[in-house]
Amino acid sequence: MPVRVAIGLLRDSAGRVLISLRAADVHLAGMWEFPGGKCEPGEPGREALQRELREELGIEVLSASEILVIPHAYPERSVELRVFRVDAWQGEVTPAEGQPTRWAAPGELLRLRFPEASRAIVNAARLPGFYLISPEPRSPREIDAEVRRIDRRLARGGIGLLQIRAPGLEQAPFLDYARALLASAERHRAEVLVNAPGAWLDHLPPTIGWHLTERRLRSLSSRPGCAGWLAASVHDREGLERACSLPVDFVVAGPVLRTQTHPEAEPIGFRGFADLRARAACPVFALGGLTPAHLPMVREAGGQGIAAIRGLLD
Repeated sequence: MPVRVAIGLLRDSAGRVLISLRAADVHLAGMWEFPGGKCEPGEPGREALQRELREELGIEVLSASEILVIPHAYPERSVELRVFRVDAWQGEVTPAEGQPTRWAAPGELLRLRFPEASRAIVNAARLPGFYLISPEPRSPREIDAEVRRIDRRLARGGIGLLQIRAPGLEQAPFLDYARALLASAERHRAEVLVNAPGAWLDHLPPTIGWHLTERRLRSLSSRPGCAGWLAASVHDREGLERACSLPVDFVVAGPVLRTQTHPEAEPIGFRGFADLRARAACPVFALGGLTPAHLPMVREAGGQGIAAIRGLLD
């Protein structure tokens, strides 16, 4: 049986994440970790989290949502991590066991050593709450207008992640669209993924991410080389399991509500999204008919945030 562990992802008012250094005499000594500890036999993950953070940090958890369920096999043991985003707590964080503990900026986490099982937690800590998907220009002549529209939205702030998607464009105009949006994203400090054939990425900066359609996801048997984020769109349990086994860094799931982009697709609703998220070993964005006003419901269901075209752009 795997060792069940409850983990908390805590952020301070500056957006920094709480991490601790593992002691020299324990498994995975000298690596950084997120606060939490082992569940007692039969103890639910949320109760274990509350108990561990009370004992370890001297705080009382007021609000927490499970965001990840991570099974992982080390050579010497197997673990199952139940990861919770802790949105509110009472008391001052005071390490009770003498372990080195500090708040770290999300961008700093990649430079620190974490256990392999914590990779998805690091991704959840680094990812923003909104993932803007570019609208598709109806023709190459409309590229400049769409770029200006997206640039205005990025300039208003709040968007840390952009997917460049235009399935109706041929390679040359798509690359023109992508290069213009990359320049805009760089100005406004947003990270970028491209939703296009893999060969097209060879003509773009090597740090760019790749967003996989379900068709492209099914064609892969192992994780492709990608210096940036690797993400995938999924619509059901089978797609989610395939994406997590690759593994990708995060997925987009839906449609949660009815959407203008795919009006024929049957929505899964917030309950269906929550059921799908409960099986996820990577962060999950909700897609389909959503706006920033839906973020509390998505977070309550354990989602990372919202992915949208019109809902975030307009």
